Amino acid sequence: MKNNLTLKSLAETKNLGSELANEILKKESDKAFIIFLSGDLGTGKTTLVKEIISAFGINVPVKSPTFTIVEPYEMVSRNIYHIDLYRINTPSELSVIGLEEYINEPNAIIFIEWPENSYGFLKKFDMKISLKHSAEDERKCKIELNP
Repeated sequence: MKNNLTLKSLAETKNLGSELANEILKKESDKAFIIFLSGDLGTGKTTLVKEIISAFGINVPVKSPTFTIVEPYEMVSRNIYHIDLYRINTPSELSVIGLEEYINEPNAIIFIEWPENSYGFLKKFDMKISLKHSAEDERKCKIELNP
């Protein structure tokens, strides 16, 4: 899997979602697998999460967690949480949403948009995906894996 790429279409985002899903599913442990998603508004963070969740074989509508903050999904053997911290204004809100419980759940998969809004609570990730506009219909995507 490439670490730096350009996404020029939804089809390319779908392909990347499938690749990332395969990579994520290889990782099973007694800890949650945490994916940070960084990028400005409209760079496709939620779209990429939708494609990854779809590639997991979950056939339910995937909603943006912008207003709900957390959207849960279930696989047979794993729970998935899509968390958006964009609207978090104080560190105490992290406790209210139960962030610590989510990240300590064994074998869960957790997508976190806007991890920089965690007031330093989230320091460790297993995968970090950064998206950036490069042209009107193009996104630069950088993927970092923690060993």
